[in-house]
Amino acid sequence: MQKIVCRKAGKKDFEAICQLRHQLLNDPEERLALEYAPYDEKNDREWVEYCLRCKQRMVVLVAEDQDGICAHSIVCVEKVSPKMQAYVTYKKKARLVHLYVAINRRHQGIGTALMQYTFKYLKQKGVEFIDLECYVGNDKASALYDKVGFKDVFVEKRYTFS
Repeated sequence: MQKIVCRKAGKKDFEAICQLRHQLLNDPEERLALEYAPYDEKNDREWVEYCLRCKQRMVVLVAEDQDGICAHSIVCVEKVSPKMQAYVTYKKKARLVHLYVAINRRHQGIGTALMQYTFKYLKQKGVEFIDLECYVGNDKASALYDKVGFKDVFVEKRYTFS
């Protein structure tokens, strides 16, 4: 098993992150699990570029080994406004927006290592908790989130007009 290093991503990681996302978002089984709209490479590249550029609000972290980047996470960090502090018990929270592990690198502890690094990184930045959404039926992702300590808080329901 190769040594995995987790770290904050930089501009130099842009192409590798985009290639990983391209692989995953073009895979039919992945798309089904994620319920994503058709993949648009131009829009996705713009999204990744925005996340790497918007350092106050977005955090992009990567896991890599000797072969390069094999996973990434994107987290949105929110500070609670003074007016909202009367209604909530925290001052800073985060939302896991994306966590992708290369298909051929799954079940090797990479997702767990990246999540643990994400927790450590966010805690050092004063974030008090992190939440996420996971589609029903995305059992592999749900198992990872359970394994690293996420708890179910509520269920969101959706009705789609045909």
